[in-house]
Amino acid sequence: MHTAKIARDGSFTLAERSAPEARVGHSVVFVEAAGIGPTDLMRAKGFFGPVEADYVPGGEGIGRLANGERVYFGHSVPPFGSIAEQTLVADSEIWPVPAGLDHDQVIALAISGTGALIPLEEARIQPGEEVLILGATGPVGQIALQIARILGAGRVVAASRNAAKLEALHTDGLADAVALIGQDDDEAALKASSTRGFDVVLDVIYGPPAEAAMRATVLGARMMSIGVQAGQTVTLSLRDLVFRSHVGVGTGQRPAIERRAAYDRLMDMALNRGLRADTVRFPFSSAAEAWAAQAGSPYGKIVIDVGNRKTPA
Repeated sequence: MHTAKIARDGSFTLAERSAPEARVGHSVVFVEAAGIGPTDLMRAKGFFGPVEADYVPGGEGIGRLANGERVYFGHSVPPFGSIAEQTLVADSEIWPVPAGLDHDQVIALAISGTGALIPLEEARIQPGEEVLILGATGPVGQIALQIARILGAGRVVAASRNAAKLEALHTDGLADAVALIGQDDDEAALKASSTRGFDVVLDVIYGPPAEAAMRATVLGARMMSIGVQAGQTVTLSLRDLVFRSHVGVGTGQRPAIERRAAYDRLMDMALNRGLRADTVRFPFSSAAEAWAAQAGSPYGKIVIDVGNRKTPA
């Protein structure tokens, strides 16, 4: 079958590979479209451990089972992955695709949406609270702006280093105000965008911007951190943390039943509350370009149209 491949040195190429075979508790999915994200690049770079053998990148996608049912899957079984004509997935990770949603939206909202939904739910946003989305122009941030509003936020602020994308979020009504960070003084920029200080912060990037965000919060604030694109450490004094909470929230390794429930809530929001995300689609022949685009911090979910050249019998 046609597939992408990550070699032991972390390089990305297109290749041929034997198709997977179904086994107890697992099914073969005939892939129509694959999603990629930051964790796929981190794995290829050895962030989760050395790359000891060639493997197919990508874990999530849309495809069909042997009976023709159209499904979403989030965790392919290594060494198989979603950027291939077929992949192998545990049955607990195979979920139905609701009618009425394009496959790129389902892929964008599933893992990226879970990354926004779970921490914002755990922050327990109260009606009227002011919420900051730090790193708002990427897929998770875009989704989080909308979810914060759905959960009852009274005012939602988007922060990022991309002025043009921030302005688009403001113009489209996704953000009540914006803060351009990465300039001279992030703390001042964040405080200027708030009316009185933030009650909740969803931090997608961590590092120094997260430090500035915490100092722009009010007493009783909750900051939920889920990414490390801007740095893997923060330095905060006890004074910064008094009467505030800072929680690192992981979503990808939670039990499948919990992630499935979040997926169902996200699909309902998409169908009934207008939840959506920007996507960037590539044909399978341009998968290497898609991989490079992901490395360049895209401002939309990268989706590869695999094409499903081989269909279920």
